[in-house]
Amino acid sequence: MKWTKVFFLFFITITMSSEMVMANCGYSLDTPTLSYRVSDYNSTSQSTVSITRNKDNGNPCSLFFLAFTKGGAGSYNRRATNLSNGNTIYYNIYKNSNSTGILKESSDISSPDETFFGTINKDQTNYYTYYMTLAPFGSIPPAAGTYVDNIQVQAYAGTYTKINSVEGHRDMNIYIVVSKFTSISLVDSGGTYDPAQTSKTLDFGELTTGEELGFDVRVASNAGYRLKISSSNNGHLKLIGASGSKSQIDYSFYSNGTQVGLGNSSSSPVTIASGSGVTPAQGVKVPIRVVIGTVDNTKVPGTYQDYITLTTISTD
Repeated sequence: MKWTKVFFLFFITITMSSEMVMANCGYSLDTPTLSYRVSDYNSTSQSTVSITRNKDNGNPCSLFFLAFTKGGAGSYNRRATNLSNGNTIYYNIYKNSNSTGILKESSDISSPDETFFGTINKDQTNYYTYYMTLAPFGSIPPAAGTYVDNIQVQAYAGTYTKINSVEGHRDMNIYIVVSKFTSISLVDSGGTYDPAQTSKTLDFGELTTGEELGFDVRVASNAGYRLKISSSNNGHLKLIGASGSKSQIDYSFYSNGTQVGLGNSSSSPVTIASGSGVTPAQGVKVPIRVVIGTVDNTKVPGTYQDYITLTTISTD
């Protein structure tokens, strides 16, 4: 019985050792760092991984495939993290340019679209392009900063349905840089944020004392903002091509219900709103109201106008 028992254990040891034999194909990987810069739109970036075979160990090494780990998310809802504040931004990496075929770990690969694979000879290098796309974030980018993640690219001899051996791995670092962003939208009162709406005309028609018109400024930002205003005529409507008090009509300017003095704003713009952090998707609403001052028969007839400039800057 002792000889039978020893023989049984010896048989099992030989079998397990055979399954773990390394083909030693001499594969080497090149995984360039992917640095992706985000603006106010969501686009796809691409990069390339390569595999080189440095040894000739026959058929076990002629077939290979690459696998990609899940990264810090621990799932295929991959994410990068801003190490300074813990904010995250979601992304994924794909085999195909149309954002299909999520590249996966060896144990999760179930179709050819989830891996790179092929044949490779000694001293041959194969190159493979992959694509990275951010999860949709609407018209306003995530908070400004640098987001990082690390994925391992793993090389296997064999196929994803029949692995001969694990041949090593290399880290692939991902940097997603979100720049500071701020935008102004000038819309009708109660209107929604529209980045294409960057100008507004208030046409009072025939001017009368106390007449008023208004609109909304929508400020969108991912890094805090300060909204400033300047008047080319320092808070006056002026008759085109004329000068003097009889060719000038005062008006009052209100922001968020508070009157704003524009007396020196042509040279020193006035702050009318500010905020920190990321604004809502529809931006922050700043209601504007313009009220015409005294209009009497001492004023010269004609067309009066003023130009208002609104400027926003990132502050955080």
